[in-house]
Amino acid sequence: MEPLVHHMERFSEVLAVSCGPLVRSWDATTVRRALQWARYLLHVYRRFAGRNRAREALERRIQSWGGPPGLRSFAALEFGDARLVLRLLRNRALAPAAAHALPSLLFPGPGADSEDDAPQSRLTLLARRGSALHLLLRLGGDAPRGALMRTHAELLCARLHELGGGAPAAGRELLETLWARGPREHVLNVAGEALLRDVDPQPAHAADSAGAKETQELLRWLLDSPEVLTAFCRQLPAVRLASLADRHPTLSRAYLGLLTAWATQLHYDLQKGSWVPTQPEDVPWKELCLRLQSLCQAPPPLQEEVLETLRTNKALDGDFEVPGMSIWTDLLLALPGGA
Repeated sequence: MEPLVHHMERFSEVLAVSCGPLVRSWDATTVRRALQWARYLLHVYRRFAGRNRAREALERRIQSWGGPPGLRSFAALEFGDARLVLRLLRNRALAPAAAHALPSLLFPGPGADSEDDAPQSRLTLLARRGSALHLLLRLGGDAPRGALMRTHAELLCARLHELGGGAPAAGRELLETLWARGPREHVLNVAGEALLRDVDPQPAHAADSAGAKETQELLRWLLDSPEVLTAFCRQLPAVRLASLADRHPTLSRAYLGLLTAWATQLHYDLQKGSWVPTQPEDVPWKELCLRLQSLCQAPPPLQEEVLETLRTNKALDGDFEVPGMSIWTDLLLALPGGA
């Protein structure tokens, strides 16, 4: 195990160096050896990926390393050669001889590599996913719908799946980066699309369910941040949120909690004869009713949960039956089955 860890640590150092000025001294032979090193570690990854105890031990050793960023996780070994090449291609300090050798090393010709082992296939996959996530960060305004939105959701889940085999917080860090760099409207729409992806509800298949772990990671990210959750529940259409609430009970409870909190921010204007916001950013009466109505149109037991919440609040508020005295009374009157 120790010789293997030593090889991994040395390659991690090579990855860190590959994006700095020291590559000025590299020649074609140096690049070739670095790629061969990466290919060897790819076989190590394939050998230990399914052996949990060995993989966890190697993961702990990788996480214990300090210094410049090289290997960040055991899962990164699968794409070590592609990451090395991408860093070298972006590094203007790379010596001309080494740069000129890269095409022949990447595309060595027929018979040099099997299709699964060819470094260019993994390079293409990384570039495709990287470009898609870059596009996700750049799109704003009228976010695309339909097939493109679904594609972005699938790419986001695929990236979360990759990161799930590495550092425990890697997926959260990706989501935080997307949120910080925006555009947030598009990020939230993609997250909503990803949460609508089909997940096998049968417990026996939970471990193999495509996207189940990624869905849970997205949900945790939404629910752990009041800022993100509020933006998510304000931006997505009422019908879309009702579908998500029906599919994810934890999100349903959080969404209903927000709706009841938003209701308390309204006050009754006697002159207008209606409930109005206290602050400009408060949710208007019409929007509040629309969102609650959409929840009530969802399949049971969601409707009953909404009505029971409003009835409980109405009782605590004095159990008034006259309109205009309690917002809970007026909301129940506005909802189907609430009167």
